[in-house]
Amino acid sequence: MKTVAYLGPQNTNTHFAAKKKFGAGYGYLHAPTVEEVFQLVEREKVDFGVVPIENSLEGAVTHTLDRFVDFRNSPVNIYGEIDLPIEHFLIMQRDTLKEKIRIIYSHPQALAQCKQWLDKNYSRATPRETLSTAEAVEKLLTKQSIWELNEQAAIGRRELAVQHKLKAIALPIDSDNRTRFLIMSLRSAKRGRKNKTSIMFALKDKPGALYDALTPFKKYGINLTKIESRPSRRKAWEYVFFIDLQGHRLDSSVAKAIAALKKGVTWLKVLGSYHV
Repeated sequence: MKTVAYLGPQNTNTHFAAKKKFGAGYGYLHAPTVEEVFQLVEREKVDFGVVPIENSLEGAVTHTLDRFVDFRNSPVNIYGEIDLPIEHFLIMQRDTLKEKIRIIYSHPQALAQCKQWLDKNYSRATPRETLSTAEAVEKLLTKQSIWELNEQAAIGRRELAVQHKLKAIALPIDSDNRTRFLIMSLRSAKRGRKNKTSIMFALKDKPGALYDALTPFKKYGINLTKIESRPSRRKAWEYVFFIDLQGHRLDSSVAKAIAALKKGVTWLKVLGSYHV
């Protein structure tokens, strides 16, 4: 049976994204960090790895981007992506009253995505960060006094509440909240009808370097769907740029644009071409 590693624990958004893509015919292995997901793929302990890359409300997941930066020679490819709508629930003990809540646990991303709602409805409650939404819910199960438990809640998926027989209330977040996840593998994806290519590169230190780097994409009519930058972590004020573009690296126009870009940067890596 093929195996998929995901940023866990179970019943978190990355777990559901992985199951949405691969289904029941795969085995699933959760890893506590993005780094460990990558390592499991690199060491051929699993066939695929799933990690979050960006959220529509809060932007890039920097842990994933930084992993690409720190290990530029990693053999891992981006094999595909998963787009998952995110629904948050306020989870609590069944006898907890909403108006009594004073502490709310969750993953930093979930707390950030719900910040406006929390500021409006629970301005007096203290947010507490956890490593995952699953860990946040586990806080509600820790042996404490009834008084303490009845002042605490967590934010997570409804399935976490069902799993532990807790009460869950849907949070009415108005914005379209979606998270994009990357599928990592040592193999390359097959070419599809619609494809996306992800690359990263570092620029030469000169005026107009970024403008020059993007010019080939305009010349060859290639649409860029995402541009992100992260510190190189090797030299102060040096940045690595991440670009997603429409098309496959084997398409003539894409190949020509990447070849032209390569002449004007200090280094470049194609992270993967995959169908979308």
